[in-house]
Amino acid sequence: MPYSVREAKAPPIPLRADDLAQGALDEFELQRRPLTRSEAAEIMRHIKDSPDITGYSAAEWTGRRDTFALVSPKTGKLAGALLVHHLVGRWSEIAVVFLFEEYRGGGLGRQLLQGALRTLKSADRKLLLFFCSPGMGRLSAEAGFDILADEAEFTRGSLRRKLFLSVLYKAQWLCSAYRLREIRRKRREFACSFEFKVAVLMRQGAR
Repeated sequence: MPYSVREAKAPPIPLRADDLAQGALDEFELQRRPLTRSEAAEIMRHIKDSPDITGYSAAEWTGRRDTFALVSPKTGKLAGALLVHHLVGRWSEIAVVFLFEEYRGGGLGRQLLQGALRTLKSADRKLLLFFCSPGMGRLSAEAGFDILADEAEFTRGSLRRKLFLSVLYKAQWLCSAYRLREIRRKRREFACSFEFKVAVLMRQGAR
């Protein structure tokens, strides 16, 4: 079955050989499109077992949010996906970077993130990423993000950032019954603290 795309005339996002393991350039392409329902269900099933990702709903994966799919053009099989939450003030949050287990360790996570960033930076967005795993921290630093210890460091000395993070961002991010249920469940089942570090990538001249 052919994939539907958000922008039918947009070509796949080009992959760069220096970001990938040998041979992966020919095996995968990055597509900016909503996930299919079956793809979203598979991603969500795996994320339910992750203590590092809070969770995004099927509606968000299938069109409500901006999503990038890493797929094999030969088989149509999904290797991973990235979800972007566009926020007020020209901020965008890289909310999820996910690869299925069998595709990890070969450079595809780096390609997934950096390929999406090339597209988002061309749209003149300020980028934000919250993470708690060392691997995600390394990927973010390699992609050019500034790594901050916590939300307090992100907002220090800036009333505008404090207002954005404590009010505007929280109102948009928590506006999901599914996410609130997953946060409560993961706190209970995995003892998740969700104490995130913050990665920031500013557009030139922005504050």
